[in-house]
Amino acid sequence: MVAATVTIVGWFVSSVISKLLDKGLSYYKSQKSWQSGMKDKLERLERLQPQVETLVYAAESGNLPKDHNPALDRWLGQLQDAVEDADNVLDELEYWHLKGENKMMKFVKQATQQDDVLKRLRKVVKTFDELVAGLGTFVQVLRCLDEHVGSEVRGGMSHETGSLFPGNKFFGRQKHKQTVIDWLKSSDTKEISVFSIVGVGGVGKTAFAQNLFDHEELGCFEKIWVCVSKTFDEIAIIKKILESLTKKEPEIGTLHVAQRSLMRMLLSKKFLLVLDNVWNETDREKWENLVAPLRHGAKGSKILLTTRMNSVANMAAQVVGEPKMFLNLPGLEESESMLLFEESAFVGLDSNDYSRLQSIGNKIAKKLKGIPLVVKTIGGMLNNNLTEEYWINVSLDGALDSNKVTDGVMEAIRLSYDNLSHELKPCFRYCSLFPEEHWFNREEVVDMWIFVGLIPEGEKRQEEVANDFFETLVQKSFFEPKASYYIMHDLLHELAQILSKNECLRAVTNNPIQIPHKIRHLSLTTSDIVVLKSLEELKYLRTLLLYCDIKDAEIGNVINTALKGFKTVRYLELSSRHLSNFPESIGNLVHLRCLRITITYISKLAPCVCKLYHLQILDFTSVNGSIPSDLCKLSKLKRLYLPLHVISMLPHIGKLTSLQHLGYSVRGEVGYNISELEMMSELRDLMITNLENVRSTEEASKAKLISKQHLIRIELEWGDGNDTTEVSKNESDKEVADCLQPHHNLTNLVLHGYRSTNPPKWLEARILPNLTKINLAYCCLERLPPLGELPRLKCLILENLRALKKIGLEFYGSSRSGNPFPELETLKLIQLIQLEEWTEDIQSEKFFPRLKILVVLECSSLKKLPPIPTSLKELKLSYLQITTLPEFKQQNEGSSTNHGPRLLSTLSIIRCSRLTCLSCGFFSHSKQLASLKELEISDCVELVWLPSKGFKDLVSLKSLTIKGCTKLFLLPMFLPKDFFPRSVQQVLLKSCGDLVLSLPQLLPNLSLILLLILEDCSNLISLPSENVFRCLTSLEELELRNCRGLKSLGGLEAISSLKILTIRKCPMLATGSVLDSIEQSPRNRLLMALDQLCIDCPEYLLVMPLRNLHLTRRVILSGFHSMTTLTEEWLLQNRTSLQTLDLDGLASAESLPDSLQRLTSLRVLRLHNFVGLKRLPELPWSLEILDIDGCNEELAGRLKEGGLDYSKVGRLDLEVFGVLPQSLINELFS
Repeated sequence: MVAATVTIVGWFVSSVISKLLDKGLSYYKSQKSWQSGMKDKLERLERLQPQVETLVYAAESGNLPKDHNPALDRWLGQLQDAVEDADNVLDELEYWHLKGENKMMKFVKQATQQDDVLKRLRKVVKTFDELVAGLGTFVQVLRCLDEHVGSEVRGGMSHETGSLFPGNKFFGRQKHKQTVIDWLKSSDTKEISVFSIVGVGGVGKTAFAQNLFDHEELGCFEKIWVCVSKTFDEIAIIKKILESLTKKEPEIGTLHVAQRSLMRMLLSKKFLLVLDNVWNETDREKWENLVAPLRHGAKGSKILLTTRMNSVANMAAQVVGEPKMFLNLPGLEESESMLLFEESAFVGLDSNDYSRLQSIGNKIAKKLKGIPLVVKTIGGMLNNNLTEEYWINVSLDGALDSNKVTDGVMEAIRLSYDNLSHELKPCFRYCSLFPEEHWFNREEVVDMWIFVGLIPEGEKRQEEVANDFFETLVQKSFFEPKASYYIMHDLLHELAQILSKNECLRAVTNNPIQIPHKIRHLSLTTSDIVVLKSLEELKYLRTLLLYCDIKDAEIGNVINTALKGFKTVRYLELSSRHLSNFPESIGNLVHLRCLRITITYISKLAPCVCKLYHLQILDFTSVNGSIPSDLCKLSKLKRLYLPLHVISMLPHIGKLTSLQHLGYSVRGEVGYNISELEMMSELRDLMITNLENVRSTEEASKAKLISKQHLIRIELEWGDGNDTTEVSKNESDKEVADCLQPHHNLTNLVLHGYRSTNPPKWLEARILPNLTKINLAYCCLERLPPLGELPRLKCLILENLRALKKIGLEFYGSSRSGNPFPELETLKLIQLIQLEEWTEDIQSEKFFPRLKILVVLECSSLKKLPPIPTSLKELKLSYLQITTLPEFKQQNEGSSTNHGPRLLSTLSIIRCSRLTCLSCGFFSHSKQLASLKELEISDCVELVWLPSKGFKDLVSLKSLTIKGCTKLFLLPMFLPKDFFPRSVQQVLLKSCGDLVLSLPQLLPNLSLILLLILEDCSNLISLPSENVFRCLTSLEELELRNCRGLKSLGGLEAISSLKILTIRKCPMLATGSVLDSIEQSPRNRLLMALDQLCIDCPEYLLVMPLRNLHLTRRVILSGFHSMTTLTEEWLLQNRTSLQTLDLDGLASAESLPDSLQRLTSLRVLRLHNFVGLKRLPELPWSLEILDIDGCNEELAGRLKEGGLDYSKVGRLDLEVFGVLPQSLINELFS
């Protein structure tokens, strides 16, 4: 069984003992009271420190024998306690030093009088002396350990895999399989390419590769399978490859012979090499030794590898010399997971004979997150006991409980953890404090690690070390990136909880709990004040995350009392929305590094915070009142998260010389002027507002921005950016700005509300070479500085420059013969309402060589755009008066690439009201748009003509949106059949003139389309015929919205792939085609099986083919006034398949039909806006979830425990919210 791991951290022990010796010996020399016995103890500790560290590092690395003396565990625990006691004492000594007492004698006297700190220091030294006294026995044991112990542990971390899939069936993964097969089949001019399957342990990477290995479409490859595992030995791998090719074991001793043998064997052979379970992420030389002979195979040869770590995929791609191609393999879809679960749980049985167990099994399988290893393990466990009682217990207890899952699951996951360095392991374990599926940001986690003591101190800044640790955990796939946040996989989160149970605890409870008294990190969520009252002192606690939702008059006093027992806390986050007074006991938390107060009614910062001299982060964004001026005494404060107007009330903020982030509002009075910034040399991010209050250039110079070498981002703002004063009266802005020259390390600059017509001199000269991003907003510039000369500029935003009429050649700089804007990737021109001309010269092909994104928005005076760079990937033109589209830049004259495909992948043309035709500009050379994937043409009200050949040359197009172009004109008889390219997967047509009338001609070519949306198409009378829809073999989702002339669904039933159908606001469909639908011939009544049907009118159910549906899985009915007999009959017609039913808008209904009980497959019922509903009918036994959003108080009372309807819902996952009082309901209906 996976057990909690050793939590002692070697580097921390070393660091604390060294500090203790340093401080203790210094006191010994200056204090007579220390000379009695202390010298011997300190010298003995200094002499034995290396042996202590040896033993600690051995325990930390897992090199102790499994049957080692239990006394050693006790000794390590006592050592950890002693180390933390010493750290706390030393930290408290530093606290008094920070309080301002600099003379040692005076300091010692004060410390002795107030806290008796020195007595505690002597006690700590004595404890260490007692611990090291018995060290010899343990060190001797350690020296006698057999060398094979470590290798045995390491060797047991992996097992051999083969190319044959061991199961009977392989479930799901079809889309992912197709992705890899397409890559394998792609023609490639390179000798070799690599694709990585990345995923957590147990997700099925090996099984996925095994299933691909024997795929019938891959017969052209010579196939080789090698299980690599932990030890990446290139000679051993080459031997396995040769053995696979020759079917006999090669006799090879050296790398030279191995490489040559493999090279000869692979000459002219096109091979597929699967490298399963690869871990080597660092040894590039071994990778290169392996890949060297593989390059001699035939072109198009492939390497497919499986790994748990993104860093391995990166390394493989780098060595092969190509961009990383990879697939992050997710868990199985719910339906696929169910199939695998049933195969495992009902081995040799017919699952249909166990309908009750199937229903319970559905609940269990949902909790397994689609991880095949877990699904098979739990299924196999349940197969041993096919009783309802046992299955229900597993379901209620949680199928992923570590006591339920066999050792094999967690042991498989733990391999990744064992591969981490000693320093990274406690950082990973610490993240068990977060809830499952919690989205966290990097900065938050890095701060926590640093402040609670998980990041070693050294030459490198702790922030850099912690960020490196975080990135390593990302690369090793412990953290999964999600936009700007990260998440831990459920299984990794569970592993962290198991391993950290002796140091971390996360509790969500409304019952008093027993918290281990030596716990180090605690996250507690409760809504019961009794839980808080039961908390006892935790003398080793370093992290406290306290979340309370308690409405009780005592809450302030209870929290204040509880915090008194956590004196060693370094990181405190407090959230209690009914808390209105600041807990005074926080002021006694002398070790506190970070204080975050969120979601409270507290509006004032208490003066006691000013005693927290170790505090580095204060996060209290809800504060509204004034803040104590003594806050400026917190010299270690690095980040101050307070509202800008509150910070502006703090005088002499310049005393906070450690601040790294600051928003500062300049005022013309002592303590608030810009000279306060002079000594703040640690600033990294600075915003200065109200610069119009700077009275002179001398005053501006005192800010000394030029000397702040750590400053990477600065925002300079005059007023609010909307000042309409004449620009000629504000040239003083330039004089002030000239004196605010930043250090040349600056990377990000924002100028806002700058009122001079000329830019600051430091933007004219090339003295800020590291700038990567510039935003000039609401400025009065009449000309732009030579920004093209900035060598590293990646992003430029020009917004609301109200006086700018021309972008001239000076914008590109004096070195136009070179490459202006050599690194620029993003350029946005927004609301330049006076801009009339954008000039480029004849050498413009050299401009913007790396530009990827160009946005031109609301430049209403600009009539023409210059040619766009060929490097562009995204182009957005919006609210412009252009009459023609721009061309692509030409390459060197006569170049063969002039008419070749460009990189443009996303194109939006929005509200260009004077544009009448698209057969111009870059559309006149449509083959250059072969890379285009997304095209949107919206609200171009004068647009009449699309390109004459349509979009057939856009062979990569995936998404096409045309809306608000009411004058579009097409002649269906002249349309080429490939007017829309076959590659399109999503189409939205809305208010698009005659275009919708050409659907019979446009749709047949779209065999890959997945989603079709038709909206506001008032001239659409009928959907196309069966012959047209039969061509849409991939269409999964169809939406019809506000098509008020639509009378018939045509041949809709011919779409065999359709899964989701939505019909809303199509009134003629309900009234005009019912009889015609009934009279359709039987041969047209093809069977449809929808996953989801969403309609807002019951009469739609009479329209063919909806009338014949009987295999629908989810139904969403909205806008109904009552449940008609028609609706009931139709639902019963689908009762064997219907699993989810959403009913919305039956506000006046007092009851639901009793026929609901006959929906025997229903699992989820959601009722929205049923404010008139007074009772529930009997519900089907299959139901698992009932959500009621918007109901009356009477019904809510009946559903509570003891209520009249509780017997109907007591077994369900029930959620009732939006309960309205009867008086309000009466008012609504009146």
